[in-house]
Amino acid sequence: MKKVYLMVYLNYIMKIVSSISNLKEVMDILSSVTNEAKLEFEPDGLRVRAIDSARIAMVDLFVPKEAFELYDVQEKSEVSVELEKIKNVIRLPSGSDNINMTITGNKIKFVLGSLTKTISTLDTFVNSPKLPTVDPKNSVVLKKAELERVLRAANDVRDSIRFSLTDKRFEASSQSDSEEVDLVLEAENLVELKVQESASSSYPLDYLTKIIRSVNFSENLKLAFNNDYPLVIEFTIVGTDATKTARFLLAPRIE
Repeated sequence: MKKVYLMVYLNYIMKIVSSISNLKEVMDILSSVTNEAKLEFEPDGLRVRAIDSARIAMVDLFVPKEAFELYDVQEKSEVSVELEKIKNVIRLPSGSDNINMTITGNKIKFVLGSLTKTISTLDTFVNSPKLPTVDPKNSVVLKKAELERVLRAANDVRDSIRFSLTDKRFEASSQSDSEEVDLVLEAENLVELKVQESASSSYPLDYLTKIIRSVNFSENLKLAFNNDYPLVIEFTIVGTDATKTARFLLAPRIE
């Protein structure tokens, strides 16, 4: 299989070479929350902070410069984009090992072998939301596969799922008048469990499902929450040269 790269030039000041898998990870994570985002290329790496239109879910993503094949950024540059348009370019077949991308004014030009595609950036910058002060006292690290399993089981039960933590176990449950699903993982079956006080909180199932589905490259997830408190989902993507970090914040569903 050929190794495919994305090459980026911003006003000929910034030059980046990235594998397609690296770019796909970024687009998948961001798209779970929004379809428009401001990409902030800083000298030490790419940072993106985005929030959905209903202000229920937020993502804070950092890709260090070491995660790129080449990352030549002398000063901070920002570009606001429609993520689906970039994802459409990634999906295009290519007769070349490289994808070349140049940004001039409000146009982004992609060159894939003999094929060229140009898209427009957004007319106005997307604002990066401020990261709220959220500091849960309780956390659990579990296998992503376990969480995916209970989310699938709860999909047709109701539109929310309740997480509970004690110093002995993690529980995820959802119930309606006719159905009920319950996942219980004892401490010995968890990667990590830190509990200062027992806690329980409900979260919207549709948002959770989209977020977890976007995390294709991490085996474990960290969930942190208090009673009826925003959920913090953290994970890392360990690559050959560097580790990308991502943090989701999800508002609780008060029942």
